[in-house]
Amino acid sequence: MLHKSVEPRSPDSYPSPAAASPFDQIDLRWMVSAVLQHRWMIIAVPAIFTVLAIFFVIGRSPNFTASTQLELTNLRLAFSREDALFAETHPDPTFLETQLQIIRSDRVALNVLTHLQMIAADASAQSKAEALKKLRQGFSAERVGLSNVVALSYSSSSPEMAAQLANEFARAYVAEQNAARWDAAQAGSGWLRDRLREIGPKARVVAEALPPPHKSNMRGLLIIVAAGMVGGVLAVAGAFLWKFLDRRILTPEEAAAATGAECLGIIPRFAGSANASRADVSTEPQATNSFSADMSSLSYALDHPNSEAWSTLRNVKAACEDCFGGKGLRYLGITSTFAGEGRSTVAANLALSLAASGKSVLLVDCDIYDPVLSRTFAGPESIGLRDYLRDGQASFGSHVLVEQRPGLTFLPLGTGSGANGDDIWTINLRRFFEETLASYEYVIFDIPTLGNLADIRAAARYLDGFLLVVGWRKVTAETARLGATSSSVMHERLLGTVLNNVDSRETRWLLSSQVNFLNKSVQTDELPGVVETVRRVTNKTSRSKKVLVKVALAFILAAATMALLP
Repeated sequence: MLHKSVEPRSPDSYPSPAAASPFDQIDLRWMVSAVLQHRWMIIAVPAIFTVLAIFFVIGRSPNFTASTQLELTNLRLAFSREDALFAETHPDPTFLETQLQIIRSDRVALNVLTHLQMIAADASAQSKAEALKKLRQGFSAERVGLSNVVALSYSSSSPEMAAQLANEFARAYVAEQNAARWDAAQAGSGWLRDRLREIGPKARVVAEALPPPHKSNMRGLLIIVAAGMVGGVLAVAGAFLWKFLDRRILTPEEAAAATGAECLGIIPRFAGSANASRADVSTEPQATNSFSADMSSLSYALDHPNSEAWSTLRNVKAACEDCFGGKGLRYLGITSTFAGEGRSTVAANLALSLAASGKSVLLVDCDIYDPVLSRTFAGPESIGLRDYLRDGQASFGSHVLVEQRPGLTFLPLGTGSGANGDDIWTINLRRFFEETLASYEYVIFDIPTLGNLADIRAAARYLDGFLLVVGWRKVTAETARLGATSSSVMHERLLGTVLNNVDSRETRWLLSSQVNFLNKSVQTDELPGVVETVRRVTNKTSRSKKVLVKVALAFILAAATMALLP
């Protein structure tokens, strides 16, 4: 009996707990699940971007753009037998690009500044450079399509100033061209001088700039829509990144893949906290040889048959009966990766549900580091397992307590000094197993966490199997894998896992096939007590969220309307 081993699982039954690439799980279901799990972030981030864009549109200064158009031609002097002729040539791209550079030159810009008296005649070179830089910020000169027309535009917060500066740039450029032709004509003879004044680049104002009646800013609606789209893209990307980096176990499939053992079910959060609450802890010793299991969390499955927790524990019972070729498993240790995942709660509920089904069950508290069950059921300083093992002649019946309602027997940890298991997992346990072999069909041990590897290895020498309690959103897949494989003997005897403390409201967004199947398998038409209370609180919370969303949408709509007004 001391060295039994559970029949090995088929290697293809469940995924190997070996480390796998995180990219292997990324598929369409994974992406949709990431979006659903972070739905509030995906709603909030675009909303925040939209609100910021609305405030930007409302608060930005107006901008007006005025344009004037110049037609550029290039006249060349051609000679005939009798006299000189004027011939007009079509401008080529090189000619137009040259004229655009002249229009954008410092000489033309300084002419504008001087003519409008925007800079003093004796200004320093630094002042001129700063004035030119500021003037050029709103100026642009571009060719209109493939024509020989050039558009000179200027943007300013004042429509009158925009039109004046656009026209002034056109005037300055024409003046520059006239001055260039005059200088060239002075070099010729008197007969040629009059003709030279008429040749070369010439500009004609096609359309004079007028004060624009409308703003030239980007449409407020486009800014708001673009901000919302950018926020949506960033939110979705953040959801993907968050889910990729967050390796905590959320679904039974993830628990099975991490541990290499079947996930036997889930226990909802409202079925009890991860540990027994302080309100459940007894401060007074119970009556002799008896204890009460009327605790909201430690007896939830017993008080709520047909609940999800009750169904999961029935599945654990069935898994125990399937071991050893159907002969069944007798000694089962309940452990977890870390403290606070609820192994004591699961151990108590499992023992009570087995006892309620008519089985003779012994619940043993072997958690030497945090004996929650002993504090809760037996009170402080109660005798138990340690005292029984120290006294070789002690009666087993005098160290146990009995819960009369389901007929559960409980063996507290007992008194003893030192936080180590050297006085428990010893050869003295042979007498314990001999006395319990004929009296109990199941012996459930609440043992320390997997981090206490020495205790787990010692327990593996005596127990038939282990049940690993995985706290929902408490353990990463890598940590669970390392814990499950820390002891090869324990992993070989790992009966399965239970996903504990699950938020039932969030499971529908996980897109887990097993969770959906389990939810449909459990009858929840009439859920009394805690579940109904949680449902009412959830409904109130949902209504409050809906009101807040409606108020936020109304505010955004009103602000957007103000932003889009001319």
